[in-house]
Amino acid sequence: MLSIIVLLFLVVPITIFLHECGHIIIAKLMKLDGLEIVIGSGPSLLLFFVIGIKVQINMVYFVGGYSTNTSVQEIKEWQKGLISLGGPLLNLFLAIVFFMLFNMNHMVDELLVLFNVWVGIVNLIPYKLMKKESDGYVFVKSMYHELKAANTK
Repeated sequence: MLSIIVLLFLVVPITIFLHECGHIIIAKLMKLDGLEIVIGSGPSLLLFFVIGIKVQINMVYFVGGYSTNTSVQEIKEWQKGLISLGGPLLNLFLAIVFFMLFNMNHMVDELLVLFNVWVGIVNLIPYKLMKKESDGYVFVKSMYHELKAANTK
């Protein structure tokens, strides 16, 4: 029971936040403006800015999240593809780092490593459920459009 509580209220939100940070890091490297991370749903609990990035934590903070931007510049398809890979790749990278740093004697350590691996892998798989596109799906779609545009020139 304790492991479920720790997973739901601690590990899941931390992993979601790190995942969204992966997208934001790539977007920041591409000099996009108006970057924002939203964690959870429902009414806003906390709103703050870190290095010009708006971070909003909502009441149901353990249920999903997203990152976005309000940049007026055109975002090319290849850029969308790279941004989409940022989240899952950061999760996988951090899972390796956490595994090497932590002694894995604590439930939180194990859950953090395993959940980051799970989020990283699941988000790299290209799938679309209703209107929700995985990061892998966004990457494949973006690369398809980029190649299609290159072949029509």
